[in-house]
Amino acid sequence: MEILYCDKWSNIKKKPWKIISEGTANLCHTKHQPYTAILSEGSKPKFIVDVSDKSVSVNFLDNLIRKHLQYDFEVTKGDKLFLKTAIYWEYEGDTDSETSCMIFGFQENGYTAMEKRNLKTGEVEERETYGRVEGNWEDYPQFGQYTYLCKEER
Repeated sequence: MEILYCDKWSNIKKKPWKIISEGTANLCHTKHQPYTAILSEGSKPKFIVDVSDKSVSVNFLDNLIRKHLQYDFEVTKGDKLFLKTAIYWEYEGDTDSETSCMIFGFQENGYTAMEKRNLKTGEVEERETYGRVEGNWEDYPQFGQYTYLCKEER
């Protein structure tokens, strides 16, 4: 997998805003300043990893370079990450028109809230439960080591 670094990824333009060197990104990582890593297979971006001192977000891109899944991890004590939010999107055919999204909010005690939104009708379904969250924990990434965060099944 190839890695390209930038200041930020544009979801609208589906490309990086400002490409930065690996050295600059490494310096940002060391100083706990924000940067973005684009993980590509061939020339197609597959994962967008936004790294900062307080959070790490991973966006999973489909074949049309649309976000179909996003994981938001919060940095906790001891440089551990906890998956706080997961968002899934569905689209209308090959367009960028979102038809629905599901949002999951997780707490360390196992409490999980789910909201499913039909973006066409405005209908919202909500659920709450308690479950296992052992799979929500990860280590804060070492520079250039992001693929373990890019697993969809948690």
